[in-house]
Amino acid sequence: MRRTTFNFNKEILLGECGALLLANLAAPVAAHFTTDPSIIAWVAVGATLSGGALFWLLTRIYDQRKYAQLSARTMARDIGYFTPAAVTFSALVYNPALYFLSEHLLQRGSGVSVAVLIAQVTAFSLFLACLNLYRLALFKFWGKSL
Repeated sequence: MRRTTFNFNKEILLGECGALLLANLAAPVAAHFTTDPSIIAWVAVGATLSGGALFWLLTRIYDQRKYAQLSARTMARDIGYFTPAAVTFSALVYNPALYFLSEHLLQRGSGVSVAVLIAQVTAFSLFLACLNLYRLALFKFWGKSL
């Protein structure tokens, strides 16, 4: 596996670790204030967005510094190619899968942490597949790389 492919997936995976961490901290806190599965699921979605973005960005900066490629131009270019795809796949794939699956599991009596964990693993798997397909298409059709 090429270093860039490894780093791309590592950055997304560590972003997901941040999403998982923040969602699994925020959802139980929300559950202390409400028992409404819909509100708890929305809190989980918001926490995944925040945690994922923060950890991805920190990992991307680390990787670029490690390989002496950190520059404002490179970072802006990468964010310009990555962010629209990540936002689109988050809106169309990740967040709906996370929301509907966590809400479904909560309505069926699953514990908050278990429901959020199962929903996140499923949603992330779909999100990662979409981003890797996007990365391949970006390179194959436009000669751009992330």
